[in-house]
Amino acid sequence: MSVAAALAVALACLTPAAPAAATTGAGTAAAAKKQTPADQQREQRKAQIKAQISTLKDQVEEASAEEADLLGKLDDVKAKRAELDDKVAELDGRIDDVQAKVDAGSDLFDRLTAELVHTELKLDAATHQEFQAKLELRDRAINAYIHPAALSAAGMMLRAGNLRQMAATQGYYRAMVSRQRDVLDRYTVLKDQTESLRQDVVKKRDDTKAQQDVVLHQRSLLEGARAEQDSVRREVLGEEAQEQSLLTEIRDRKSEFEEQIGALQAESSAISQLLQGIQVGQIALPPGNGRLASPIPGAHVTSTFGPRMHPIFHEVRMHTGVDFGAGSGTPIHAAGDGIVVYAGPRGGYGNATVIDHGSSLATLYGHQSAVYVTVGQRVSRGQVIGAVGCTGFCTGPHLHFEVRVNGSPVDPLPYL
Repeated sequence: MSVAAALAVALACLTPAAPAAATTGAGTAAAAKKQTPADQQREQRKAQIKAQISTLKDQVEEASAEEADLLGKLDDVKAKRAELDDKVAELDGRIDDVQAKVDAGSDLFDRLTAELVHTELKLDAATHQEFQAKLELRDRAINAYIHPAALSAAGMMLRAGNLRQMAATQGYYRAMVSRQRDVLDRYTVLKDQTESLRQDVVKKRDDTKAQQDVVLHQRSLLEGARAEQDSVRREVLGEEAQEQSLLTEIRDRKSEFEEQIGALQAESSAISQLLQGIQVGQIALPPGNGRLASPIPGAHVTSTFGPRMHPIFHEVRMHTGVDFGAGSGTPIHAAGDGIVVYAGPRGGYGNATVIDHGSSLATLYGHQSAVYVTVGQRVSRGQVIGAVGCTGFCTGPHLHFEVRVNGSPVDPLPYL
């Protein structure tokens, strides 16, 4: 095949077009929303908060309903605030995590954008070179078509007058053909390079768009977390204000509550005097497990005997018995054989029963909803003497049970 024919075939395969920008494709990236792994930890924290909230029975002795209500509300507010503080801390951690992802994503987006710009510049340059090579190839093909004789190797050889001219003609022809092939090869290489760069640009644009979507999604998560954090902080401020309001009210009513506790202590002293008068000459026996039976078999002790530090006033108050948790109306049993020395209302103790068991030992049963015995009645160990209630100074249905030796309250547990 002659060089003219080869150039004509190459020209026919070409599509003469000016340089054009590469097309882009839209890529998407789904950024999965990270679920906080702190859910289980938050549940554990809530359980801890509930366990740490001291009930009124553990904070004060038998208190008035008003003080119990205020302290209960204060406990609820503190618990709510503790939960909110935990939530704020969790949101702080989440915001820091998302912010770090936003920063890293933005850096990657900037790097991809820079790579895209660089690749587009290379594509523009390669497209221009390809276009110039195409023009040169076309011009040579046209020239070969117009002057076919000049390109005939046989004709040129026949026109040579001697061997030197023939050799020169042959060298010229080879150089011309080599140049034509170089132009064609150069165009082919440039065309491949341009196509590769176009594909690279499309990919980089897709990657850049996908990374932009990731950054936008992370920023949306960040804005949502910050909005939620602002809302929770406002709740915290509201709980703080309510807590301060309750503390102020409790402190303002301190003298009222102390007067109520004083009245209860006066009742306790009166009971001591009553028992001391009745038990004159009795000899006290040492404590021993099983000497007395549980007044409510199977019931749990919800508050033990001993001093209590008031959570607000920071004053020590004495809890002179143990409390058994039970529902209103639950039968109360005599802890031992004895004689009823008091049965009826007794101030802060509410409806109470006092039994003298001899040997300077007595028991008291407070806050009853009903009393089934009378003064002077002899009762037996395990006999039902009343029902659980919430009369007097109490925070809910329970039995306040005291053991007294020589009229003074002692820890009941070593006797049970």
